[in-house]
This record gives sequence, C-alpha cells and structure tokens, in this order.
Amino acid sequence: MAKRNVKKRQVEMEAEDNIKLKNAVIVVLVVLVFLGIFYLITVATTKEESSSETEEDVTSIYPEEILVGSSFNRAGSKYLVVYYDKSNSDLSDISNNIYDYRNKEEKLPLYEADMSNIFNKEYETEEETNKNPESAKDIMINGPTLIRFEDKKVAEYIEGKDNIVDYLSK
Repeated sequence: MAKRNVKKRQVEMEAEDNIKLKNAVIVVLVVLVFLGIFYLITVATTKEESSSETEEDVTSIYPEEILVGSSFNRAGSKYLVVYYDKSNSDLSDISNNIYDYRNKEEKLPLYEADMSNIFNKEYETEEETNKNPESAKDIMINGPTLIRFEDKKVAEYIEGKDNIVDYLSK
C-alpha cells in the first residue's frame, strides 16, 4: 500500500506541475497579447498623427518666425523675410513696423528670422553680404535685412534698419 500511496502522490505532483506550467503559459500569453495590442494602438496613433501633420501645421505654432535655413521654402509664391536680432532693443522700430505691416489689408506674408537664435548664427557675417543668394546656404546677413522672395528666388534685397522701416511703411 505504501507503493500505491507513493505512486498516487507522484501522479498528483505531476498533475500539479502540469497545472502550474499551464497557468504560467496562460499568464505569459495574456501579457504578450496585452503588449501586442498596446503596441498596435501606439503605432496606429503615431501614424495617424504624423500623416495628418503637414509643414503648415508644424509652422502654425509660430507661423511668423522661421529659421534662416528655411527662407527659400515658404508657402506661397511671394513673401517677405526680415532678418534681425529681436533681442536688440535698438531694432524695436522694425518690430513695430512688422506689427503695423501685418495689420494692413493688402500685404505679402511676412516672416521673421531672429538672428539671436543659435540656429541662425551660422548665417551671420561681418564681411560683405551676398545680395543675390540662390539658396539658403548662400545667405549671409550683416545687420538688419529684408528679402522679398518671388517664386523661391530673391526679388529684392534691403539692408539697414531705416530702409526696412521705410519699405514696411509703404
């Protein structure tokens, strides 16, 4: 009878081990299914957000302020870009005239490139400026500058605070 009890106990232990193994497999599968569903939801949400986000959506946060490197790729065929150091209080006349210009009924879109921005520093020069840049890498700014773009090309290049204020006041 002792052998039968030992054998019965072994069968019960094997059955318990099988149940424990089966439960562990079920728990692992449930966790994997949960993680898979979470991953799919994340991927679907990310794709939906990125596919609906256009360049205009991104720039609409600060639609008027751009980096110098994006001067040639603005929307529209005609627009203005004013390059100046916004932190320089001596150039507040430009800021005021930009505000007044934007309130006019008939105007071109106007963007500002803040030359105090670290990403715009590479476009500053103390030397002669290129008044007819053909791409963003050719732009070199030496003081306040306004460029009128037409069809992604420079149509007019104006330097100096007073000249910019006069241009925007017209």
